[in-house]
Amino acid sequence: MALLQIAPHGNDQSRNLEKGLNRCREAKSMGADLAVFPELWNIGSARYPLSAAGRESWTASAIVRRSDFIASFAALARELRMNIAVTYLEAHSPKPRNSVSIIDGTGEVVLNYSKVFICNFGEAELLKPDPNPTDIGCDVNCSPGESFEVCVLNGAEGEVRVGAMICADREFPEPAHELMRNGAELIVVPNACSWDDVRAACLRTRAFENLVGVAMANYPTPVNNGESQAYTCVPCKDGKARQMLVAKADEQEQILLASFDVDEIRAFRNFESWRMEYRRRGPSRHFAV
Repeated sequence: MALLQIAPHGNDQSRNLEKGLNRCREAKSMGADLAVFPELWNIGSARYPLSAAGRESWTASAIVRRSDFIASFAALARELRMNIAVTYLEAHSPKPRNSVSIIDGTGEVVLNYSKVFICNFGEAELLKPDPNPTDIGCDVNCSPGESFEVCVLNGAEGEVRVGAMICADREFPEPAHELMRNGAELIVVPNACSWDDVRAACLRTRAFENLVGVAMANYPTPVNNGESQAYTCVPCKDGKARQMLVAKADEQEQILLASFDVDEIRAFRNFESWRMEYRRRGPSRHFAV
């Protein structure tokens, strides 16, 4: 998996498209089966503006799933025989959505996911004469998604079931839990925020508690602070404890490769089948209240 920790050209969609296509080609040359973009790549994760004109322009930058932007990545995926998870502000009513589409190696979109746990705080702040941008969530003008679907992707060594969360989704247990229940073995996480130890701990926990591999792609400095990273759910090997961290970037622009041993994840899930069943059913069947 290639986590594309790359800087955008602001809200210039044509330049972001060109750079994104080039970085996917580079990721393929590095041996990646799947390339994952950070959050809202088509607009460079540009925040919702405070001015009326800016808000109108921001909303107008939303694209549909059948846009030339998405079609260009679909054509490249087909050409490279590579899977691509591309992110964008999606045109939707009543408000746009924060979305990712996963395209398989045939050029087909096999998963569309829109961020469910949106950061939509700050609507009251927007009504003030001089609103404070730091008190306004990045998704304040977005509609939430509704479900956590899973797709099947083919890599060089076989099939894997993949789901997606976006940024703040990973801070809540429900999204990863629902993806696990729906069969996900790997979860990709497009992201756009300042990363810290608490968020890293949450990401590692999502991997372990749901017995999945998790990989997060963030923006480099100065947009955010990078540190794209990936975790396996397997905390030990050959009876010895080991680091669950698979790969981690620094703050600079780069393509981070994260390799997952899916057979190892499946074996661990089989060994921990009692815990898988517990996660699927919930505590009510195990404890009397």
